[in-house]
Amino acid sequence: MSENSAYDVDAPEGAKAPGAQYMSRKDVKWILLATSLIIVGLIPVYISMRDKAYATTCKKNLSRIGEALQLYADQHDDRLPPLYEEGANGEPAIGPDGYPYTWISDIQPLMNARASFVCPSADPSEYAFSASPTGGEPIPSTYGMYSAYSSSPTKDVEGGDIIVLVAETANAGAMGSFDPRPFSGKQDGFLIGWDNSNQAPDEATTMMTRLAFKNTAKGNFTQADGRHGFISHAISVNRGLIYLRSEDIQTEYDRTKYSLAGKWREPLLNKGR
Repeated sequence: MSENSAYDVDAPEGAKAPGAQYMSRKDVKWILLATSLIIVGLIPVYISMRDKAYATTCKKNLSRIGEALQLYADQHDDRLPPLYEEGANGEPAIGPDGYPYTWISDIQPLMNARASFVCPSADPSEYAFSASPTGGEPIPSTYGMYSAYSSSPTKDVEGGDIIVLVAETANAGAMGSFDPRPFSGKQDGFLIGWDNSNQAPDEATTMMTRLAFKNTAKGNFTQADGRHGFISHAISVNRGLIYLRSEDIQTEYDRTKYSLAGKWREPLLNKGR
């Protein structure tokens, strides 16, 4: 029998000839459908694994930032770096490259080469930029230092295991974050301040600013999303990991210690003692 005799000219389109080794259109459609369903089913798994990897990277970044801050303190009489170089009205001075020189600029040379100042879960709109200490490209960041600890010594801080030193932040109200006192230079995500001041808190202070929680611009934290689900990451003065929730944006003044309470306590040295 010749090769061509295996085909029936009267067979319907798409039908297999006896012994044929190819797939019909219907077979291809079913395979594509099954493949699509598998891919769709794997998308949530992929997103979950990606988000976990991003969260792990973020925590490693904060750990490296803590190490770099400690190295800086070791070289500067146990003092942390200043938040930024001041210009007019106490705001960051803008350098010739158009960016402020900040604590990030100071510790960048001390950072582990594999670490970053940017959380991979952050949106680019949340980036703040600091001047490079070597005059190179500006340094993007999504982490801010708590303003109360600018240029402060750390070794004698009370409760250093629970007090926030560096946390995830958003720049200039990005993603609906709470930033009632933005700087005019539009770069402020490198620090955490207070709702009624960028200089110091007082008895009227009730909330912290620039923390990476979406949809908090109007001071409503009941439905806020952190950068990693319900939480954002921070490290303590003693470099331990802290999980922040939206309610941690709110604080209160402790009149017995002349300071804010809990995670946002200020250095107690020379304050009412």
